[in-house]
Amino acid sequence: MKKIAWYARCFLAASIFCAVVFAAVLLLRPTNWKLYETLALLAGLIAAFLFFTMNQRLTAARLIVENQILHIQPAVLRERDSTKESEAAFCETVEMFVSCFGILLGSKVIKFNQEGIRLKAVEIGRDYLSLDYGRDMDVRNIRLIHASPDSTVLEGIIEKFRYETGITPTITH
Repeated sequence: MKKIAWYARCFLAASIFCAVVFAAVLLLRPTNWKLYETLALLAGLIAAFLFFTMNQRLTAARLIVENQILHIQPAVLRERDSTKESEAAFCETVEMFVSCFGILLGSKVIKFNQEGIRLKAVEIGRDYLSLDYGRDMDVRNIRLIHASPDSTVLEGIIEKFRYETGITPTITH
């Protein structure tokens, strides 16, 4: 989610910069000012569109994290510092959040129960969580590798899915 927020801020800064350049070109009118004006306007519009898209993705990611049913941290990537071989320096964390609104997988947002995309089925296996989602006949599946939790946690996950989505997960062993 931090990466999505960073991209959104960068696109916002780029669109503001383009707006300033556009205003400066209009005021100063250098030679070939119409070309510069057009380029600044076009670049600003593209940056504003990308900011709008990233901001929507950030909103969806926040919604998923705030309403999480399951949080999985499958991998922690670490780099070894050549000067200190006994310590492993923190590099990056890949996290998965599953909620009734979708899945946040690192910086990738997979939406469901929004914009006409519905969660169709949930299957919890011994070492995976499988979700079917989509519109009408366009059904997609995502399978997340995850160790089966103990029975009390599993009951809580099943109840959250049932309460928040109306889908009763299928348990396979």
